[in-house]
Parts: sequence; structure tokens; C-alpha cells
Amino acid sequence: MSRVVTKEQYFDTGLLVLAEFGFKGLNIGVLCRRLGVTSGSFYHHFGSWQGFVDALLDYWENRQVRILATLPFNQGNPDDDIRTMSVLAEGLHHAAEAAIRAWAANDESVNLALKRVDESRRRTMRKAISGIVADDATTDAVTSLGMAMLVGYQQIAAGGEELSLEGLLAEYARLIYSYADTALAGAAE
Repeated sequence: MSRVVTKEQYFDTGLLVLAEFGFKGLNIGVLCRRLGVTSGSFYHHFGSWQGFVDALLDYWENRQVRILATLPFNQGNPDDDIRTMSVLAEGLHHAAEAAIRAWAANDESVNLALKRVDESRRRTMRKAISGIVADDATTDAVTSLGMAMLVGYQQIAAGGEELSLEGLLAEYARLIYSYADTALAGAAE
């Protein structure tokens, strides 16, 4: 007898499968076996494979918005914004995201979702950094560096190399604050 599962359970399982097997290992059979349901359950929820892919990408894409709504972000305290940015980065499903990046190279709908997620993250990071760094060009460069660090971390970690995201984020925060110190020193002269 099949059990009843929610769409969110499909999405969470889909992200786990992506992390474990990559996008080529994600299929209806694997999802249904992992969830202990029949393919009829899958089709009831999504109608088709593309229906699932679109819903999964929407779920993943809107995750940051849902999390930001629960955290002290953009409430006037730049230090809280920097801490929140780190909390967001630490909470990502990095192995699944590395698989999504590989998938994006092979599927245009995934690529478009990835571009939207990256742009949303870039805006969030830039907003946090601009509360500390006054110069727009420097803010843009430090934001790009943060995006490169996050994507690079995901790719390196997906390859099995041990790397401390917490350590990287601490160094990144120090870098951000070093520009605040430079701006303050320049203003004092």
C-alpha cells in the first residue's frame, strides 16, 4: 500500500537525490522508491516530469526568500545583514546546488532558474555589503568575489575535498569589514 506524501517531500527528496547522484540520477523511479509511493502519486502531484522539474526549481528558487523572511535582514543593522548572509550560505544544500549547476549546462529551464537564483543572491549580498562598504565599485567587486567563493566552494566540496565554509565566510566578513576600516581611515585624514 502506498503512503501519502506532500510536494515538499518530493522536493526535499529530489534535492537529496541530486546531491547523491547528480541530475542524471534524478528520475521518477528513484523518487518514488525513496518516498515509498507509486508513480501514480508522482503524476497526481505534478502531471509530468517537466511539471516536477518546474515545481522543484520554483521551490529551490524561492527558498532564499522564505528564509530571509524569518531572519533579521534589511532592518537597518548592517552587522545583522552580514551575519544573515553567512547563515544563508551555511544553510544551503551545497551538494545539490553543485548538481543543479551541472544540470543547468544541459537544460535551459534549469539554467534560467539558476540565473534567477544567482541574481537574487547577488542582490542580497550587495545589499548587505553596501551597508558596510561605501564605494559602489568596491561593493560590486566584493559581491562578485563572494559569489565566486560560494560557487567555488560548492564545486570543490562536490568533488570530495574537505573545505571549511565557516572559515571561508569568516575571512570574507573580515574582507568586507576591512573596506569599512579603509573608508573610515580615509575620512579621518
